[in-house]
Amino acid sequence: MRALLVHGRAGVVEELLAALRLGWEGLELAQAQTEQRALEHVRKFAPDLILIDTDLSETDWLYLLREIRHLSGAVAIALSRQFSEGDLMAAVEAGADDYMQVPVSSTLFIARVQAALRRASRFSDGEEGAATYGNLEMDPTRYEARVNGQCLKLTATEFKILLYMARRGGQVARNESLRNLIWGEDAEVYGPCLRKYIQHLRRRLEGVPDGKMSIVTVPTVGYKLMNGHSHISLGSVLPN
Repeated sequence: MRALLVHGRAGVVEELLAALRLGWEGLELAQAQTEQRALEHVRKFAPDLILIDTDLSETDWLYLLREIRHLSGAVAIALSRQFSEGDLMAAVEAGADDYMQVPVSSTLFIARVQAALRRASRFSDGEEGAATYGNLEMDPTRYEARVNGQCLKLTATEFKILLYMARRGGQVARNESLRNLIWGEDAEVYGPCLRKYIQHLRRRLEGVPDGKMSIVTVPTVGYKLMNGHSHISLGSVLPN
């Protein structure tokens, strides 16, 4: 496995290096302390796992996370010295696959990273091949989503959600299914973030001229991708 550690504190590095080497034999590791070096490693090193320390003195870690998400589909985990629900929401919204407080035990760290890698692997293995619905075209192999020929800039999680909905061909995507798709066994912790992702996707779709694609809410059930402009909420439950 290839891992990239973006950090601002030596203490964090020593602890995480020990945990990574304990969990993954033959690990290839790159390190960066600046935004420029981090993005260079993402392009050239092509990591499978990216760990971002939120305590970066000269770098906006959320901005860096968003930039990384536009370049890579690697599993990205934010690391924070102090847990903050606001930072958790912001990290997930920016495309993080997990958010952990450090220091953390090697056992828990390895387990959380392995869970995030498994979720990414399940999605990749189960969703191969292009998907088309209305004016929406999605190609997982190239990580591209287009509406009416215009490319959408999506985070990895936004791409997963939209691809899942496109494959359902207009059927309802249930809340629990979407939460499990993204966060697996941690779905209950991150569940409230789902609404944020849907809001972002709506803005992306609405920003395409004559795109005619929209996402409507089915109250208490989930969301439905519509081929054609529609109201945001459906008052009745539609069959799944």
